[in-house]
Amino acid sequence: MINTNYIVIIDDEGEVINLAKEIFKEEKGVVFVHTSSAKDDIKRALMTMPDLIIINADNIDADIFKTCQFIRKDKDSNATPIIVTADTKDEEFRMDILKSGVEYYIPKPLHEGFFYYTIKNLSRLIASNRCISALTGLPGNIQIESELKRRIASRKTYAVLYADLDNFKSYNDKYGFMSGDEVIKFTSNVMQDNIQKYGKQGDFLGHIGGDDFVAILDYENARKIARSIIKEFDEKILDFYTDEDIKNGGIRIANRRGKIEKFPIMTITVAMISNKYRKYKSTLEIGEDGASVKKKAKTIEGSTFLENRRKTAMNG
Repeated sequence: MINTNYIVIIDDEGEVINLAKEIFKEEKGVVFVHTSSAKDDIKRALMTMPDLIIINADNIDADIFKTCQFIRKDKDSNATPIIVTADTKDEEFRMDILKSGVEYYIPKPLHEGFFYYTIKNLSRLIASNRCISALTGLPGNIQIESELKRRIASRKTYAVLYADLDNFKSYNDKYGFMSGDEVIKFTSNVMQDNIQKYGKQGDFLGHIGGDDFVAILDYENARKIARSIIKEFDEKILDFYTDEDIKNGGIRIANRRGKIEKFPIMTITVAMISNKYRKYKSTLEIGEDGASVKKKAKTIEGSTFLENRRKTAMNG
């Protein structure tokens, strides 16, 4: 499943986490992270970069208001929506909860349907407000960085694919931006389809912008996914060219100096890095290494897959 939603539930006794897992058991795109109210446990849970936080105020040993303050002090979670649920009819308590920066209060007993749709609708609202690409519907830079931080914190083996198109600008210049947009959507669909086919739950695909994409995957299947993306792209990209350009092996347009120049049929470059070989400590290190590998890959003619297996940064 691509682009999983992570929801942290703070509940010392397991009441709410058990209910959430039951009513979302058919939802493959949701992962619940259960934690106690101990500060160290909450801190570890927040390293998953949750999209939503739910606190069962009745079943935590810590003070609910101090717990909310602790979460808001975390720089990566200070804007993450919080739902608090409690069995109290005290209106002053409910108002104080909302005043403390909590977005939603749900009274007990929890109605399964109300609880389910509150989480679903809030998750949809979060997704729509997080710089999702209007063209591809994929997450943008904010979510990409959050997912990279989540992978770094997990200490599991992962791979990052950086993909972009070769000769896209010349195609855009001849065929126009609307046709270029169709190629970008096509590329997005090819990547999504192959990740769905060969990937695992928790795999992530983001759209940086233009013809640039990032996939953050389980390491085990990453090479197969990269090669299958290239294979399908090369098989279908000709659908976006005229018969004449296909026959000529590319397009002829004037370059910046006004001289007619031939540009080959578009190809795709996929660069891969992994923490299997180099232990990354920050998203900046990942970005720099990915850019270096992609730069080297783009010097190779045709659609290319290049993996960096070095334990040090690849020099650009």
